[in-house]
Amino acid sequence: MMLADEAHRTLDRITYAALATVSADSRPWNTPLYVAFDRRAFYWSSHRDAQHSRNIAVNPSVMLVVFDSTLPDASGHGVYVRATAHELIDAESIERALLALAARRNEPVRPVADFQAPHPRRVYEAVTEEVWTNVLEHEGVYYFDERIPIEL
Repeated sequence: MMLADEAHRTLDRITYAALATVSADSRPWNTPLYVAFDRRAFYWSSHRDAQHSRNIAVNPSVMLVVFDSTLPDASGHGVYVRATAHELIDAESIERALLALAARRNEPVRPVADFQAPHPRRVYEAVTEEVWTNVLEHEGVYYFDERIPIEL
């Protein structure tokens, strides 16, 4: 099985990602999020005052990790994503993200207005810059954190 295929299966199957951000005073923050993706970006909705939302406002560099936490040790697969995140402002972009999230949840699309002022929830996009998986063993040899690039 090719690692890229395994990465795609992981992204298709797992609906949550761990999002890592950094605050203005350089404190790390990690948040589990329900995400959708479209092969170029990940989308989620969050309260505009959530710590990760405030962190993104001052430092848009983020990391996402998608993995199955229920698998036994050394049997799972993870997809690592370095991205630039931002709050979506215009209605067309918000609608695109909401369509992806609704399709992922198999639910009706929520109105764009629910994610604009005066409502506190917003929609965010993380545009991928680099995507990889780690390989621990290849042809019987064990590696430590060998990154294998993945094309989405």
